[in-house]
Amino acid sequence: MRFQPVPLLLRDGRSALIREATRADGPALLALERAQVIARHGVVKRLDELPEDAEAFLAQREAAGLHRLDGHAFPLVVTDAHGALLGEASVLRQGFQMLRHTGVLGIGVHPSAQGLGAGRALMVHLLTWVRTHRDADGGAVTRVELHVRADNTKALALYRSLGFVIEGTQRAHLRIDEGTYVDGILMGLLLDTPEA
Repeated sequence: MRFQPVPLLLRDGRSALIREATRADGPALLALERAQVIARHGVVKRLDELPEDAEAFLAQREAAGLHRLDGHAFPLVVTDAHGALLGEASVLRQGFQMLRHTGVLGIGVHPSAQGLGAGRALMVHLLTWVRTHRDADGGAVTRVELHVRADNTKALALYRSLGFVIEGTQRAHLRIDEGTYVDGILMGLLLDTPEA
């Protein structure tokens, strides 16, 4: 099932649109990721670890399967009224059959658009899309998981408010620029109660 675009009113009064991401979004998605890395909040990459150009970035997304239309990936973006990309979120399903019911969630909002409701709206619509999808054989995503830095308190609060629970802590998971270690948090959300 394809995602039907949804209009959104941001907290600053601007109109926006949540829609399915396409290959054409590659350059804007790379620019978004660069802006997030430069802002240095909540990310685990450095600028020199990003692809040099949009083609290389797009190749990485394609290799991950983010543009497949068979229920393997659920990629969304939010754009303003002028088409500028404000954020993105996706759920990417695991490839192995025994893990096919699990999707890994990633989300990023441009630093200039944070706090305007774009991230929450992306998450709500993305989770609704994932919940309603059924594979041709009836399969579905019943578990969504994500990783978040322990010092990203705003993201942790958002995820908790949407029903995600902390399932584990990776102690000293990353080392930030100043040499300080930060824990990583694994969170999960069960969309349906799986049978044990």
